[in-house]
Amino acid sequence: MSIVIKELTHVYSPRTPFEKTALDRVSFTIEDGDYFGIIGHTGSGKSTLISHLNGLIKLTDGSIVVNGIDLSKKYDYKKLRSEVGMVFQYPEYQLFDETVERDVAFGPKNMGLSASEIADRVEYAIKLVGLDYDKIKNRSPFELSGGQMRRVALAGVLAMRPKILVLDEPTAGLDPRGKKEILDLTLKIKEHCPTVVMISHNMDEIAAYCNRIAVLGGGKLEGVFTPRELFGRGDLIERMGLSLPTAALIAKKLRDRGVQISASDEDELVSAILNARRSSHA
Repeated sequence: MSIVIKELTHVYSPRTPFEKTALDRVSFTIEDGDYFGIIGHTGSGKSTLISHLNGLIKLTDGSIVVNGIDLSKKYDYKKLRSEVGMVFQYPEYQLFDETVERDVAFGPKNMGLSASEIADRVEYAIKLVGLDYDKIKNRSPFELSGGQMRRVALAGVLAMRPKILVLDEPTAGLDPRGKKEILDLTLKIKEHCPTVVMISHNMDEIAAYCNRIAVLGGGKLEGVFTPRELFGRGDLIERMGLSLPTAALIAKKLRDRGVQISASDEDELVSAILNARRSSHA
């Protein structure tokens, strides 16, 4: 299972004075099991791209195949949206029902499932996001903390049991502890939903969690890289108006001072510093 994107082009307001090309012949593949990052400055086409993956934006030029579903042909929207779960920025703003249980059940109900299947999925999803089902199911989502609300919103997507989870800035507005909790939660979720796609402006998050990263600029694909490949390309990062992860930035400053060291995330940095110290004392 995978996502194969070929020559994807999208133009807003075509043939009008407001015409804007948001995506220009973008092609890449997301493999089953990837924790795939998508980065680029504001207006680079990231949100437009992911909105194609579950049919929120209709495909007009190019091709996309999602787990065998060809979006260039007639397809079942319900099936596609059960395959691809989409979580946009501040998903807690999308909560609306009287209780947590009813809110999380909204998606499965729209899938036409039986009452027992809906109940099973709701309990499964609430527990999967680390909440106590019995304590929280009858509470109003609007009485919860911000972190709990975000987990409930995520549970509403997971209750549809997607195979691909797409996250648009999942840590926006959270404090450092809340950010780490949500991102660590995505690793747990990945055991049940094997492919995760994440948009983020936070290069530390991208470096720590993603195994492959697509870089967009002005609607064009600059390339797909591993974290080590990408954050070793200071020229590309600077040209795209992005920043290096903290670990890569420290490694660069050490290299500028003559210390031969390479790292793209915190664990690699610690190991590289320890190795450098051992070499210097050998």
